[in-house]
Amino acid sequence: MRKSILIAAALLTLGGCKKEPGEGGKAEIRGVVMRQDVTATGAPQPNRPAYPYQDTRVFIVYGDHDFHDDDVRTGPDGQYVFRWLRKGDYTVYTFGECDCPGKTEVVSQKVSISGRKDVVTVPTLTVKNF
Repeated sequence: MRKSILIAAALLTLGGCKKEPGEGGKAEIRGVVMRQDVTATGAPQPNRPAYPYQDTRVFIVYGDHDFHDDDVRTGPDGQYVFRWLRKGDYTVYTFGECDCPGKTEVVSQKVSISGRKDVVTVPTLTVKNF
């Protein structure tokens, strides 16, 4: 009888744990960062299409955390990937240069992983290059 109670208590304890977003899963988030040359007013430069932003940092925030939890650098084609993630909500962001007080501009996108092995593609993050 006592063993049954202990086993039942252990199962309830294990079953009650909800895993938060973050590392430890089999899903991934991937995307591309593009850079757009702009004029002093912020308008795209004529005849200059956006191009891959190489070797720039991309950050990820797990759930509702206040600060980034991890970061990666983009490859030669502007692509990045965050692997081994669990289900949950994430924010992916990077910085662009701007003609503004802090000299940087945040470009971010919220995404969700709903399946254990999902591959979520973030809409292209385009940063301005003044």
